[in-house]
Amino acid sequence: MPEAVGEDTIQRLCRQVSEEIESVTDRAVGQIRAELQSYAAVPIDEQRGYISRQLAATLRALAESEPLADDVLERSRQLGRRRAMQGLPLSDVIETYHIASRELWNTMVATAAEPTTDLLRAGGMMWDLVHTATSAVAVGHTDATRSEQAIRAGVRYRFFEALARSVDGDHRDVRELAEALGFTAQHEFQAVCVAAEEWSEAQLERLQRTLDTIPGTTQCSGHGAVIIALSQRAPVDDIIREVRLGHPGTTVGVGLGRPGLAGAAMSITDARRVLQLASPTGEVVRFADEWVAATLADHRDELATLLEPGVAVAADHPHLVEAVLAFARNEFSISAAGRDIHLHANSITYRLDRWQQLTGWDPRTLDGLQRSVSSLSLFQRDSGGAAFRQEDEQQPSQLDTSTPSVSPTGASHPRSEPRRLSDS
Repeated sequence: MPEAVGEDTIQRLCRQVSEEIESVTDRAVGQIRAELQSYAAVPIDEQRGYISRQLAATLRALAESEPLADDVLERSRQLGRRRAMQGLPLSDVIETYHIASRELWNTMVATAAEPTTDLLRAGGMMWDLVHTATSAVAVGHTDATRSEQAIRAGVRYRFFEALARSVDGDHRDVRELAEALGFTAQHEFQAVCVAAEEWSEAQLERLQRTLDTIPGTTQCSGHGAVIIALSQRAPVDDIIREVRLGHPGTTVGVGLGRPGLAGAAMSITDARRVLQLASPTGEVVRFADEWVAATLADHRDELATLLEPGVAVAADHPHLVEAVLAFARNEFSISAAGRDIHLHANSITYRLDRWQQLTGWDPRTLDGLQRSVSSLSLFQRDSGGAAFRQEDEQQPSQLDTSTPSVSPTGASHPRSEPRRLSDS
């Protein structure tokens, strides 16, 4: 049975407007933030994502003359719940739907060739869809505000937002929120961060309930791309264990313990930095261990020219990387590095020489080792590693007689070179 002319016209109009959905979203977000001060507490990318998906769902429903899908309504309920936990009033949340839908309708009218009864019918249907969506938002918001857990979540969210905005972490509103959550403002704080992409609001609530059962005080909240758990007097390993109960194998960044609210903000920065350094393999990365690379990471672009010579070599010769890192972590001892990775000291010596030949950095000098380790910490995680190239691994006995000699202790003694770090 052929489609009605009116249906085809509206479908075509919806397809045209869908191509402008991002610009419609940007206008709606700008208008919402201009009219509703409460939305300053909502990350703009989060808000833009919600609105873009809602407008796209509305266009699909209009094009097909169908009600909003169940998953769209569930998303609206979850949005209402999240906005309640962020401390936003229901009236403001509902008003965002009206503003965004108004921008969508104005775009449809401007795009249509001329006003028709079909367009007017589509307008009536759009406001029915808005009513359905805002009713779902109201359900989620009301359910959340009825629970004590949601009220605490709102306080947590405002605390972390205020902590991030405060220059010195010691504004009165930050202290009041911290004390409301059971923190002592002048005591030591320690932060743990994990990636937020797989966490739902319900999972975050469950984690908080679990963290409430361990010693000390720990509060967690989602902010942007990360989940932050900030604690006082709580064993950090217990926090990591509880985080991984729901998400086994997740990568964790751990900040330093630092005093005061300014220290709390710095510990969160510590944890974020090392989380960015970590490979997605479920490791626990601590700022106390990776502080050099974590601090330098903010200057990665500035250091690229200085440190990138090691990147290509590391990608093509991972066995050389293994030797350099073993040498560094074994107190600059060639024999200990060999035992660590199950190689003869002569093989370690050869690999260190080969690394120097390819990069220009001698890892047995302080400067060469600093450059090597910093390069690998900042850049090799991104580049991955190529397969082991067997042809590069020659036996030291086959080298030219000009190759540095090796002492019985495994230390290399090159001729006419600067003093190197080696076995004592």
